[in-house]
Amino acid sequence: MLKEKRFAYILAKLQDEQEVGFQQLSSDLNVSEDTIRRDIDALSNNGLLMKVRGGAIPRSHNPLTFKERISFLKDDKEIIALKAQPLVKNGQTIFLDGGTSVFTLVSLLPTDIKLTVITNNMAIIPALSAYAGVKLIILGGLFFKESETIVGLTAVRMVENFQADVYFMGICALDTQRGVTASYLEEAELKQAMLRNSGTAVALSTYDKLETYESYRVCPIESLDYIITEVDVSDPKLKAFRDAGVKVL
Repeated sequence: MLKEKRFAYILAKLQDEQEVGFQQLSSDLNVSEDTIRRDIDALSNNGLLMKVRGGAIPRSHNPLTFKERISFLKDDKEIIALKAQPLVKNGQTIFLDGGTSVFTLVSLLPTDIKLTVITNNMAIIPALSAYAGVKLIILGGLFFKESETIVGLTAVRMVENFQADVYFMGICALDTQRGVTASYLEEAELKQAMLRNSGTAVALSTYDKLETYESYRVCPIESLDYIITEVDVSDPKLKAFRDAGVKVL
């Protein structure tokens, strides 16, 4: 079947069912799952759908609130958080930005941890308030409802006053060629500021966000020190990131 016909079939099925899977599409179209993955990648890169673990959903079909997204791929995010824990050490000053993987990391911190946390992530404030040893600095600015974060020039200027040991970056999209990208300009600008003012940059990314990109550039892959996903480090998809000089956990 011609590629264009496969594309049309995938998009039509997506419109009818609001979700498609690699395995079912492979069977329907009598092609390999690798072919379907490449088709989904191409459609995703052209903004026609949103790639997720095991398949795709309509690009507009992302109405989940922040609290609803916390439970989406919850087990995967807990694996990411557990892998990230050894990088959090007593006495550090750390940046934490938005995202549900960052929220999960906070929820699994040791109860006796001693940190200075600088964040624009309003959703994690109640959790961090429970840690007696955490000094919490909240950035000021414009409240962004979609991600429950603070963004804008005031927040960026506040970040410039600090030097963090580690920056744990929530990821919208991560691509070996296009680097880290964000869905909104204001988020990209704040991520850039945190990156400039941190010693180590750690990207927390679920596997479905790898080799995807959004509209606003944050940084090249080489600016990251670590990428942490929920999959085993031997996964072939991670090789390109390691080849770029990034440690993958």
